[in-house]
Amino acid sequence: MKFDPLFEALKEKIKIVDEVIFELIPEKEPKIIYDAARHYPLAGGKRIRPFIVLTSTEAVGGNPEKAVYAAAAVELLHNYSLVHDDIMDMDEKRRGRPTVHKVWGVNMAILAGDLLFSKVFEAVAKIPVEAEKVVKVLDVISKTSNELCEGQARDLEFENKETVTIDEYMKMISGKTGALIDASATIGGLIGTENNEYIQALSKYGRNVGIAFQIWDDVLDLIADEEKLGKPVGSDIRKGKKTIIVAHFLENASEEDKLKFFKVFGKYAGDVKGEGIIEEDIQEEVKKAIDLLKKYGSTDYAANLARKLIEEAKEALKALPESEARKHLELLADFIVEREY
Repeated sequence: MKFDPLFEALKEKIKIVDEVIFELIPEKEPKIIYDAARHYPLAGGKRIRPFIVLTSTEAVGGNPEKAVYAAAAVELLHNYSLVHDDIMDMDEKRRGRPTVHKVWGVNMAILAGDLLFSKVFEAVAKIPVEAEKVVKVLDVISKTSNELCEGQARDLEFENKETVTIDEYMKMISGKTGALIDASATIGGLIGTENNEYIQALSKYGRNVGIAFQIWDDVLDLIADEEKLGKPVGSDIRKGKKTIIVAHFLENASEEDKLKFFKVFGKYAGDVKGEGIIEEDIQEEVKKAIDLLKKYGSTDYAANLARKLIEEAKEALKALPESEARKHLELLADFIVEREY
């Protein structure tokens, strides 16, 4: 299998990072806040960001063992953002489990997120490299945190806008998803080398992979097998989520087709049980909306853009010396747009 070497490397590196994550957020008193903070890390997840940190360090000739605390830091930052995003989006499930605020309430979830955020800086302080490099890592973390907030703010603004342009979407997702994967690759490079060309190449790789990752998620929501996806196809349409596919459609569709689309878009965001609405009827309406997106090539546009970003990411890696680590980063990029869920 093409991706077997990648999965083996992922498995090996995740184990090391998880040990550090749970060292930083142990089972301790007050039990309630630590249980809430550990909830998402214990649920698993792809761990792509910490893998990129360690592999990027290795790809520039550095020692990945020196990057383990940095890898834990970016994963903790990611989980912090998920806890707060879920509160804002009022989501009830994450990684197959009830969200933190559903289990412990909004107030404790906010505190758990804040605890995870504080642990990011505890992890950075433990990175076993020169103080100057720790300061550089801290600078990347702080700027990335700003971008995450800006991306989420743009996403929240989208909820009150009838239409969103492709440019607006790309700015939003560059902050919300691209920034942290960019940071993961950049931090790995900073720890492993002084070569600025290598660090910039990794930054470009990470930003493109991060943006492509979210765009491919948007595509999968419309084309994936429902069992593999773990949710109904077209969930984004039901919720009224403004993706790049929707943005492309709105920039190209006729007024008549836009009206047809908006009759479905966002109309089934909540629980419809007890309202006399049959689930099969909803899915039939959602399918019609998906067909409209396909009619204007919007789904293909997004898929092709994701693949183009991945090719640019792999091209950026050519600035690095050939190595097994670089090959793993290339495989990860391919996996982003070949995965089925």
